[in-house]
Amino acid sequence: MNLLKRYRTALARHHRSRGFGIHSPSAYRFVTQVLGERLPYYAYDDLRQLRRALRDSGEQDLISNHDAQLLFRIAGHFAPQHILLVGADSALTIAALLMPSSQTDAYTCGDNKRLDDIVRQLDKLADRVLPYVELKTALFDYMAAFIDRPKRPFVVINALPDPEHAAILQRGLDECLQGECVVIIRNLHRDPAIKQLWHEAKAMMPHGHSYTNHKTAILAARPAIPREHFDIWL
Repeated sequence: MNLLKRYRTALARHHRSRGFGIHSPSAYRFVTQVLGERLPYYAYDDLRQLRRALRDSGEQDLISNHDAQLLFRIAGHFAPQHILLVGADSALTIAALLMPSSQTDAYTCGDNKRLDDIVRQLDKLADRVLPYVELKTALFDYMAAFIDRPKRPFVVINALPDPEHAAILQRGLDECLQGECVVIIRNLHRDPAIKQLWHEAKAMMPHGHSYTNHKTAILAARPAIPREHFDIWL
């Protein structure tokens, strides 16, 4: 969505983000009580302090406090046991996903030159991070973690470190979206390949809800819920 169109649709997206026009009870609760929640959570101070420390150490392109808090709320709401994070950009992103539950681990795939440094910066959370260089291996091991357990994948796509990752992820998402899963795709406005991946994922999702402000997108696939899409503020 270009800037002019974002301005034209801003009022409608703001209206929808308050729950107006959303008839699905589950979507209404998710939009108003998770995505739109403005009350502070217990971990917000820790996330702000981590962001400040990373920034002071020279870290560039950190996600905002707002986006870190959003990831924290979504992870807290769905309470995934295993998270797959593609394009691990900083310790802040991983911390926001892991802080809601001590039972959650993260399979991370990103720039192998930075992953070791990122994991070290996580301090007490580091032992719950499994870093990978190859996405195929990360995806295979991630899906294997659901053997003998309910398969409810929780996938966060932050960046595509390699152009070939788009095709690999499309095949993986196709399998996940046929059942129950959550997929968060960030930086739609910065990377055309990620934007294309979002459009393809939304098209292949047979059931559930999707939400986007055209910078970040959330797909919550769930059988028995008709497919519906919501343009909102995040």
